Amino acid sequence: MVKEDTIFKNRIKVCLDWEGFIQKPKKEDIIDISSRIAKQRVEVTIEELMKSITLPNAQSFTPAYFQTEKRLNDNWAGQQLFAIDIDRGLRIDEAIKHSEDINVKPIFIYSSFSHLENQHKFRMVFLLNEEIQDTRVRKIIQKSLTTLFPAADPNANDEARFFFGGKKIEFTSNSMLTVPQLLDAVVIKLKTGTNSSREIKKFCEVTNLSLYKGYPYYKVINDSVAPEGNSSIYVSLNKNRTNPINYYRTRAEISHSDYYLVFEKDSKFNSEYSNGLLQEENVKLIRNFPFGTLEDRCKLYREAVSGEYWLYHHEMFGLMTNLLNIEGGKSKVVEIINSRSEYLQKKEDWSLMLNQIKKMNYLPSRCESFCPFANECTHTKNMIEQGKLPRGSVQVLNQLHFQEVDEVYKNLEDLCGELLRNNEKGVYVIKAPTGIGKTELIINSAKNYTFSVAFPTHKLKDEVSLRLKEQNVQHFKVPELPTLEAHFRDKVEHLYNIGAYKAVNKYLRKLSLENDEVRMFLEELEKIKKTKGGILLTTHQRAIYTNDDSNSTIIFDEDPIPSLFPISQMRQSDLVYAFTKLQENQDNKDVIMALQKMIIDAPSDVVHERSSFLLPSVKEMEHTVIEDSNIHSDILGFLNCDYFIKKRVNDKEWVYFINRNQLPENRKIIILSATANEQISKLAFGNNVQFYDLGEVKPKGSILQVTSKSFSRYTIKENEKDLIKLAENLIQRYNPCSEIISYKDFFQIEREENLYFGNTEGIDSMKGKNITVIGTPHINPIAYLLIGVCLGFRMGLEESRMEYRQVERNGLRFYFTTYNGESLLREIQFYLIESQLIQAIGRARVNRYPVKVLILSNLPVLGADYKSFSQNEIQEIMK
Repeated sequence: MVKEDTIFKNRIKVCLDWEGFIQKPKKEDIIDISSRIAKQRVEVTIEELMKSITLPNAQSFTPAYFQTEKRLNDNWAGQQLFAIDIDRGLRIDEAIKHSEDINVKPIFIYSSFSHLENQHKFRMVFLLNEEIQDTRVRKIIQKSLTTLFPAADPNANDEARFFFGGKKIEFTSNSMLTVPQLLDAVVIKLKTGTNSSREIKKFCEVTNLSLYKGYPYYKVINDSVAPEGNSSIYVSLNKNRTNPINYYRTRAEISHSDYYLVFEKDSKFNSEYSNGLLQEENVKLIRNFPFGTLEDRCKLYREAVSGEYWLYHHEMFGLMTNLLNIEGGKSKVVEIINSRSEYLQKKEDWSLMLNQIKKMNYLPSRCESFCPFANECTHTKNMIEQGKLPRGSVQVLNQLHFQEVDEVYKNLEDLCGELLRNNEKGVYVIKAPTGIGKTELIINSAKNYTFSVAFPTHKLKDEVSLRLKEQNVQHFKVPELPTLEAHFRDKVEHLYNIGAYKAVNKYLRKLSLENDEVRMFLEELEKIKKTKGGILLTTHQRAIYTNDDSNSTIIFDEDPIPSLFPISQMRQSDLVYAFTKLQENQDNKDVIMALQKMIIDAPSDVVHERSSFLLPSVKEMEHTVIEDSNIHSDILGFLNCDYFIKKRVNDKEWVYFINRNQLPENRKIIILSATANEQISKLAFGNNVQFYDLGEVKPKGSILQVTSKSFSRYTIKENEKDLIKLAENLIQRYNPCSEIISYKDFFQIEREENLYFGNTEGIDSMKGKNITVIGTPHINPIAYLLIGVCLGFRMGLEESRMEYRQVERNGLRFYFTTYNGESLLREIQFYLIESQLIQAIGRARVNRYPVKVLILSNLPVLGADYKSFSQNEIQEIMK
C-alpha cells in the first residue's frame, strides 16, 4: 500500500537559490538573489523543498520557473506551486481552520524570519494538480487565493515574485487543489457576502473571466464534449496536463477533473459577448428514475442518504451533479443535507453550489472522479447509469486486464509445448485471442512433435500446408474433392442433402473409372488412411466423422462444437412423402408407419427425442431414398438424429432436428480457439475437460463499437434503407474506406472480399486492413433450444421466455433480447453470436496491426470502446 506522504515524493519545477540565511536577507542580498535565482531552476520534491526553505538552510525560492535566466514577469513560463504572504490580521491556527472550512488547504505553511508568537507572520504554499503554463489561469489562481485569504499581502502576487526562506514548517497536509475547486470556493464566499453580484462581476473583471448567468464562466467537463479551443477558451484535460503529480491517496480526497474556462475577448468587460459565447442548453431531466435500484447499487448514495457517511465538499458536488439531472433528484439532495445535524453549517454553501450546478447545466460527474468507494464498488460511468441504464448503451463494470501480445503468445507456446510433451489423453481447450499466432505455433510445433491438425475449411488446411512446405516440414494432407461438372456435382450434392454419405463414396468410386481427378482423389484418400505418424492436416468434418487413427494427438484449429451439433430442417410434407415411399417395403412398413405417426401427432414447439427402432431392411430403405428424385431432404439424417422439434412457419409445418456427435475417443485433443466457452465446453466434452483462458491482449489498433442499433437481420429487413444510410454515415465518420463484413446478402457492393458471418474463420486476407463489422448475427432460437437439449438442458416456463432485458456479462451491463439470467439458453445464444463477431473482428489482426475496427452491433465485444447515441443524435447522423 502506498504511504500517505507519497505526494511529498513527487517532483515539481521551481527556482531555488543556492544560498541560505539564518535571518531575513539584507538589501544587498536581495539584489543578488533577484539577479541569480531564475538561473537556478530545479526539480524537487515537496519534502526537499520544505527542508531547503527552512532553517538551517532557509533558501529563497520562486514558485514559478522562467523562459530565460532573468526573473521578469514577462519571462514567466509556468508553475505548479502558489504562495501567499501573510504578515498581519491572521494567526496560523486561524488560517488552518479557515482553509479547512473552505476546503482550500495549503500543502504546507512555514513561519517567516520575523514571525513572533504575538504577531504571526507566515507563508501558505498551495499545490495544484497540474502545471499551469497559461498566464490567464495563473492570474485566476492567485486572485482566488487572495480573495479567499484577504489577509494576504496584495503586493506579493506577481508572476516573478520570490519568497525568502523561513524558520520552520508549521503545518502540512496532503491537499492538492484544482482550478474548479478554487473557483467553487470563491463563488461560495462571494455569493454569501453583501452585494454578491457586484463582487462576482468585479472578480471576473480582474481575472478576465467571462460572466455567465451571474457566475464566473468555468465548467467541469465530465463526459460532455470540450468546446473547441480558441483564444477565449482554456481547456484543461488530464491527458494534456504537463508534469502532473502522481496522486495515490484515498479517493475521498480526490477532486480533480477536466474543465474549461471562458475568457473575455479582451480586457474590457463585455457581458453581451460572454452570454453568447457558448450556448448552454437546458438539461432534460431523467424521468421515472429507480432511486431504490440506485440505493442498492451505490454505496455512497446509500450511506449519504442515511447520514452514515460524512461527505466532503467534492463528494457532495459529485452527488449533486448526478442527482440534479434526475426528476425528483433535488429532494434527494435536500434529504442528504438534512441527514446529519453537522451539515447545518454547510447548508448555505451547499445551497449555493446546488444553484450553481443547475444554472451552469453541469452534466453528471463520473463515479471515479469523486466517489471514495469507486475501487471497491462495481460501478458504471456515473450514478445515473448505476441506477438506470440507457437503452442502447453499455456500462463497464470491471476494467479488463490487458497483456502484451508477445507475452500472451509466449504463454500459449509454453502451454502447448507442455501439453504436447505429456502422455495424458483427454480434452484440453485453450481460449486464445484472434491473431495471436496460433498458425505460427502449429507450424513451429510440427518441427518437434507429431500430431494431426483439423481445420474448419480446406482453404485453411491448404494455406498451412504451403507454410509447412516453406519451412521444409514433411506432412500429409487430406485431399479436397475436385471440382466436378454440373450434373456430377448435382448428384453428389443430392446425396449429401438426403444424408446418403455411403452412397456418395460408392458414386465417386464409379465416377473415378472415367474421371482421373476423382480417381486421384480417392487414391490420395486411401494413402492417407494408411498413414501412421507424421503431421496430418485434415478438416473438422473428417476428424469427427471418420475413424482416422493416424495420430494419438489431434489439434483442432478453432472451436469444433458447431460441427459436433449439426442442425438440419425439412418440410413435414417432404418427410411424410418419403415415409410413404419407404412403406412400400413390407419389411420396414410397420416401423416407418409408426415413425410417420409419431411425427404427425407430435405437438409443435416441443422437443421430442427420436424413438429407437430396428429396421429389418436398411439397405432397401437407403436404396429407395437414393433412387427417388422427388426426395430432396435429409431423410436419412433425420432417421439418425437425436432430437427434433416441429415448428409452423408461414402456414407450413417444418421439422428441425439435431445430431450429437463426439470427439474421437482415446486421443489427446487440443482445441485452440478465440471463441471457446468454458461452460459449454464442459457440457459438450465432459467435466474432466481442462480449460485454459489466456486472457485479453492489448490491441495495437483500436476497436470502436456503436451499440445504439442491433443491425440484426430482422431490423434490417424492416428498415433496410434507413439502416444502410446510418451505417454508411457512421463508417464515413469513424472508419472511412474500410472493408465490410456483414451478412451474406447485406452491403455486398461495398465488399472487396467475399467475407460474411459464417465464412470468416482463419481468413488472412484482411490482415492489416481497417474493417467495419455490421450486424448482430442471431440464429434461429430453435437452434439454441436443440443444442441446449443435447447438452442436457430441460427448459421450463421461465427459461423459455426471451425478452429485451438488462444483462450483466463479461464485466459489462447492457440491454439485449435474450433469456433469463440462469438459463443455459442465454449462454448458448451469446456463445454463438459472440463467436461470429469475434471471428469477423479478428480478420483485421487488430492485436498485431495498428488498424481501426468499427463494430455496429448491440452485443458489446470485450475490449472495445463503446459509443451510443440518442434517437435525436441518430437522426442527425442520418442527414
